Amino acid sequence: MTKTVTRFHILGALFAAGLLLAACRAPSPESHAPTLDLNALYTQVAGTLVAQGQQPAAATNTPAPTQTPFVVTATPTSTPNVPVPTNTSAPTTKPPTAVPAVGCYQAYFVADVTVPDNTQMGKGNTFTKTWRIRNNGTCAWSADFDIVYQSGTNLASSSVFDIPKHVNPGETVDISIPMTAPNNDGTFKSSWMIKATNGYTFGVNGHANSVGVPFFALIRVGTASSGVRYDFAANYCSASWSSNEAGSLPCPGANSGTQGFVLVLQNPQLETRDEDEPAIWPRPNHASNGFIRGVYPEFTVQNGDRFRTQVGCLKNNPNCHLQFTFSYILNGTETVLGTWNEKLEGLAKDVNIDLSSLAGKTVRFVLIVKPNNTDYAQANGFWFVPRIIN
Repeated sequence: MTKTVTRFHILGALFAAGLLLAACRAPSPESHAPTLDLNALYTQVAGTLVAQGQQPAAATNTPAPTQTPFVVTATPTSTPNVPVPTNTSAPTTKPPTAVPAVGCYQAYFVADVTVPDNTQMGKGNTFTKTWRIRNNGTCAWSADFDIVYQSGTNLASSSVFDIPKHVNPGETVDISIPMTAPNNDGTFKSSWMIKATNGYTFGVNGHANSVGVPFFALIRVGTASSGVRYDFAANYCSASWSSNEAGSLPCPGANSGTQGFVLVLQNPQLETRDEDEPAIWPRPNHASNGFIRGVYPEFTVQNGDRFRTQVGCLKNNPNCHLQFTFSYILNGTETVLGTWNEKLEGLAKDVNIDLSSLAGKTVRFVLIVKPNNTDYAQANGFWFVPRIIN
């Protein structure tokens, strides 16, 4: 009897606690949490106690069964097994014109070696444009790189030319392209760039995130240059220059040393005046038998062609005393067309030679300067706008 009463007391207490819990945790209409079934709980607890003969104290230490079955359902069990798609994977192939690593392909314009900007040209005049370019990047340029036409007027016979050599970072290269002036008057600009083997195309004077700008030839064809068939100053680095001390000389040279050099002055100071048209400045090597000699590419003479220039000493060289010679090479034989001795005396020699006797022949013209005294440091003369006209 006592056990029965005690069990009724326990069951009553549990029933009351269940009612109190239900009242305190009434779910909102939106809640999806499961609702406690008090009758089932009452029956389960009572059956368990009767079957196991447990004391009330043991029952009070049993963990609340209302939370445990529902905690797991709050955590999605399938998420760890589902891969999350991403777009971070690297492409399997490069685009055909992929931009290289930052700073890889960069170029720097050093100088117009031949045909400075706004050089006057005769209609149909042929010339070779040469740029000096430095590899300013971190990657080498292989001999498979190309020089490609970019914009303006294509004055060349092709739109693609090979780069002349392998160029490592920090090295320079002279890029030369044969060109022909148009047969109509005007100012013409022909722009070019460098193309790598992967298709990446770049110009000069860019930076890490820029391809730079094209390098170009800029010529003027018109009345001022009418009749000019060949410009020796514009093409001076097309000639092979030498002295009897250094042998072959670089072009353009450096304004120093004793082995001789050649440069073009765009605004020369002649012994009689200052000019705004180009003059060749040829310095012989320092020796009594010294000379400087430039042999130009082959040229086919036409009837009526004439060689025109002025020769003399540059200003501020009072001890300048030089011998100028103009000749040509045909079938291995060199023939002198004229020789002039000049010193600083306030006069310049006008040269005007009829070349009609060579009409139809292909020759190589030669410009030679020798010192006529031992003051070699002042052996500074000029060929002012040397050209062939018709």
